[in-house]
Amino acid sequence: MHALSRLAFWLVGLLLAIPAGAVALAIGVLNDPAARETIARIGLAAFAAVFRIAAAGGDPAPVVETLFVGFWMLATVLVVAPVTLASAVGEIAGARSLVLYSGLAAALTAAVPWIARGGAGEAAAMPAEGRLTAILFVTGAVAGLVYWAVSGRSAGRPTRGPDHAGPGSGPRP
Repeated sequence: MHALSRLAFWLVGLLLAIPAGAVALAIGVLNDPAARETIARIGLAAFAAVFRIAAAGGDPAPVVETLFVGFWMLATVLVVAPVTLASAVGEIAGARSLVLYSGLAAALTAAVPWIARGGAGEAAAMPAEGRLTAILFVTGAVAGLVYWAVSGRSAGRPTRGPDHAGPGSGPRP
């Protein structure tokens, strides 16, 4: 029965942590000039491609589907996967530590770009790359914090109170 309740806590925690991470990511991206410009250029290019295909009499549905799938995959990799992995590790370990849930989710989220390019980086990162890493770190930290607040604080084995401490645990004469 404990495993079923932990599964429910895990799912509810993720259902609240993922949107919190997405909001943190959106706020971070919208407050960074380089990221904001990149998003605007990508959006404009996507709109132009869809409009150009539609104006030529073609069907823009495949392009729209491709854009939607790409956005979905990006959101999954940046927001869903890190907090899900961090919460699974914490639940399996029975940890109740804010540092584990928030820190692991933050580290995993911030490491996504570095992992995606195979860990090969230049000697000096560009300033925009450092800001993006900070935005991703905060995104993971927020998602991990929300998960911990909802589910992580009660992770692990159920604690036994003094009434259920077991035989021979009462006061000694």
